[in-house]
Parts: sequence; structure tokens; C-alpha cells
Amino acid sequence: MASSRNNALEFSSVGSIILDGDDHPSTPTGSYGAIQFLKDTQITSITAQNITNEDELYVGLGAGTIIYGKISAVTIAAGGLVAVHKV
Repeated sequence: MASSRNNALEFSSVGSIILDGDDHPSTPTGSYGAIQFLKDTQITSITAQNITNEDELYVGLGAGTIIYGKISAVTIAAGGLVAVHKV
């Protein structure tokens, strides 16, 4: 079995950032392993190493959705709320 941080689900041990589309719509550049949608939210931009066809993510995604990947930055639309988990 692989020993990556994603497989071990060690997100909470290195922290998370809550993005509120009204107050703080974008992450600082860093290394993130997941985006957890706390409200129905639209991504307006994303930078990730292993996500192809990122335009498909620019639709509203429902609360409870989690996107995993090697994410370095994300911006969400006004009214959105997500947790971005560091790795």
C-alpha cells in the first residue's frame, strides 16, 4: 500500500484553511490535498498538478463534495464555503 499523505488521511495533522467566498475567496499558495465543500460552492479558479479538464470544475459543486488532488491554489465564488486541507 502506498504511503502518501492522501492515503493516510493526515489532513488534520497539518491544518486546514476555511475559505469564505464573501470574505476570503482564495487560498494562499501552498500544498493542499483536498477541497471539502461545506456549502454549495462554485470554483472560479484552481491550480493543480493532477487535475485535467479543470473547466469541468467551474460549475457549482454540492455541499459534502470532496475533491482530492495535488492542489496549490483555489479561488471560490461569492457565497461559497469550503475547507482546504493542507498536506
